Parts: sequence; C-alpha cells; structure tokens
Amino acid sequence: MTKTIVQIRNEAAASLSPEEQQQWEQFLTPMPVAQQAVGLFTSTVAPVRILDLGSGSGILGAVSARNSASGSSVVAIEQDSALASCSETSLQQVCSDVEVINRSVFDVFLEPEFDRVILNPPYKKISPVSIATSSGSVKVTNLYTAFLAMAIQSLADGGECVAIIPRSWMNGEYFKDFRKWMLHECSLDALAVYGSRHDHFRDMNILQEIMLLKISKRAQIKGIEVYPDATPAIPLEKQQHETVKLDSMLMGRDCILRVQQQDARLSGFETMTDQGLWVSTGKLVWFRNRDVLSADEQQDGHPLYWSDNQDGLMTVHPVQCNREQWVTREADSHNVVLPAGSYCLVNRFSSKEQHHRIYASYLRSDVDFVADNKLNYVHQGTSRRTVPLDDKVAQGLTVWLSSSIVDEWYRQVSGSTQVNATDLRQLPCPSRMQLGMLADRLPPDNDVSQHRIDATIERLFSWVQVS
Repeated sequence: MTKTIVQIRNEAAASLSPEEQQQWEQFLTPMPVAQQAVGLFTSTVAPVRILDLGSGSGILGAVSARNSASGSSVVAIEQDSALASCSETSLQQVCSDVEVINRSVFDVFLEPEFDRVILNPPYKKISPVSIATSSGSVKVTNLYTAFLAMAIQSLADGGECVAIIPRSWMNGEYFKDFRKWMLHECSLDALAVYGSRHDHFRDMNILQEIMLLKISKRAQIKGIEVYPDATPAIPLEKQQHETVKLDSMLMGRDCILRVQQQDARLSGFETMTDQGLWVSTGKLVWFRNRDVLSADEQQDGHPLYWSDNQDGLMTVHPVQCNREQWVTREADSHNVVLPAGSYCLVNRFSSKEQHHRIYASYLRSDVDFVADNKLNYVHQGTSRRTVPLDDKVAQGLTVWLSSSIVDEWYRQVSGSTQVNATDLRQLPCPSRMQLGMLADRLPPDNDVSQHRIDATIERLFSWVQVS
C-alpha cells in the first residue's frame, strides 16, 4: 500500500535523532501548517514552476504541486540522502515532472525562473557571512535567512515565495541588513504569526516563535495581510486578520517590523532615543573575565550585578546565588566598569510565556559597578560614553517599562527570546519630566502590584476617568 504524504512526513520526523535535530535545528513541516503555507500562494490556472528549498520529507513541494494546475513542475533540494528519498516518494504521488537534487542548497546554482518557492529552512545560527546577490551582497547571521536570500534570488519576476521561519528576523541588530535588503528586493505580501509555540510543530519540540511569510518579486503592494495570532487548527481565511500598509508596520532606520498597529495611547510619545535615553548592554562577559570575579568583597573592587540581582522593580546587592557578586580592582583595566549613579536595568532574555517580556529594575549605586552582559542598562549618554540618569527619571522609567501597555507593545515587536537594546531604543516613552512625575506617584518597590502600576500610569496620562 502506498504511503500518504502525511505518513512519509511523520515517519521521517520520528526517524530524526535528537542529535540530528539539534545539529541543524530542522523541523519537518506538519500537514496543517503545510496547507496554510501553500494556501497563501495566489491561485492560477496556468502551470507553475515550483522550488522546494531544503525539502525534508517533500511535504511542502507535494502540497504545492497538488494545489497547482496540471503541467506544473517541482524541483526539490535536500542534502540528507534519506530525506531526499522521502521527498521523491512524496512528490511523485502528485506530480509527473519532478527533480530531486541530493545536495546542499549552497552547492546548487539556481536561475531566477521559479514561479513559486516554498521552504521551511533550518533555523541554526551561523557566524555572519555575506551572500552575493544581483543587487549586491547581504549579510546573514542564521541559516534560515541564508536560505531565504537564495529563495528570493531564484524567483522569476512576479514569482511568489512562502517561508515557514522564526519571527526573529523582524527585529534586532543581527537581522538589520537582511531586513533592509529583503524589503528592497521584494513585496511583503502576508504575515501569519502563530500564537502558541506548542500548537504548530507539536512532535518536533520546537522553541522558536514561528510564522508564515509571503513575499513576491515585484513592487511593494499597498495592503499586507497580517494574521497576528494564527493557529494551524483553522484555515487562515477564517481567522482574524487585517490589511495594513508597510509604512504603518515599520519603525526607525533599522526597519523593525511590528505585527500589529501601535496602541493609539502611545502615539503621542517619542522613542526612548528621542527622549535622550540610551540603551547599552552590560560590558562583562563572565567567561572572558573569570580572573576578576570574586565571591567576596575586595578592597578597591566593585559590585557585580546579574539578572539574579533583580527583585521586583528593585535591584539588590549582594544576593545569595551561585554567581560571584564582586569583581576585583583589576576589572578597571578590562573596560567593564560603569560610573556610580542611577540606572534602569533590563534583563536581555525572556520568553513569550513569561508574565513580562521586559523585566526592568531600578538601580541606585553609590559606587562604580559592573553589569553582566545579559543585562541591558538605560542611561543618558551615548554608545561610547555612559552617563547615569537623574534618579527620578530612573525610577519612573522602571515603572513605565513594567507596565502592561509597554509589555503589549514589545510582544508585537519581538518574537525572539532576546530583549534587544536596538528594539528598546524605539520604545515609546514619556518625557523625562513625566517620568519624574510617575516616580513621585509610584516609587519602585520590590512587591508593587501590576494593577497598581497600570492604574497609576492610566491616571497620570488621563487614559481613564478618575472617580
């Protein structure tokens, strides 16, 4: 009995060892996601040339071919020989014109001749490399953006590409060059962000926040279809979505892309950068500075702050944990010491499931100190010079960053676990005077409730009727 496309995919997924999956961060596409991805292509009665880039079990190419006109063809590229065999078996069930290439995608020369390109590439981080394109080189930092760059290069004029990728490309410094290049090369047509990381690749133990991206080789269209909270359980056309212009999704010179329209209550605020606030990353990378770490306070040494030192809206020191709480005076020569004063610290890592994506705490240090690299710190200097905040500004900013409206803003901007300094600089922020007023109304504390934070901010900015 011939195996179905779904059976071929499921058996291939089950055969991948945890080591193989971890090595490539390769997640074989389940049928509901494949159907939604293929459904984003524009219907046509003419035959199309289909490319499945990194085809895995072949499910994406097979569903694409099954949904296309008679006479369509498929080229699939897969470097794993076992998976390449699966691809051939799947594709031949639905298409008579099939070519499966058992090589690395990066070893195959592709002409810009495909009407449809579909891919669910590996998500693995790589050292930054430049990929040559017809419009100049583009720097990529992850395999999935490298695959996507090749997919774009293989599109014919008017051709469409649908990719199943993490949402991390939409924000952050690492993907800045790729974002700008892609938006210059293509029209952004549709985005569908999956609301739960556990619904779409249930059998693959995936952690990234995943989305469907549709782009096309043409000038930017006026309306982009955005599905901000998609699920694989229901056809996309039956799910909540809106049509938006690209300009309304873009933020700043780095072309950060947001998923939804910004809350109207934030429209009157300038960005943190415009308010004269700068976000930097802690300078101490512990494994490169082991020689200056100390479990005990040292003469002429400095306190060392980690995320462990964040307690509610406050930063405390020292704390009982498995990390050294001090550095020796030799740290002065390592370019890691920050000047005494007031700051707002923000944890650089958080997940979608946490109560808050931005975890901020107020720090008032009377002595020079050191911040771990997994903390961001807000000051009023520049990228080259750290200048402490006015104390009231530091307090008010901590309360502001801990509000529900800011949390919702950040969730719309970032789909990765990293809380990037570049993203925070674009965050809407009250003026320094308003932050001082907020600090007077609600000084930060280690057990202040979320309700009290939000209610205080709502009253300060007259967002609710005060009884």
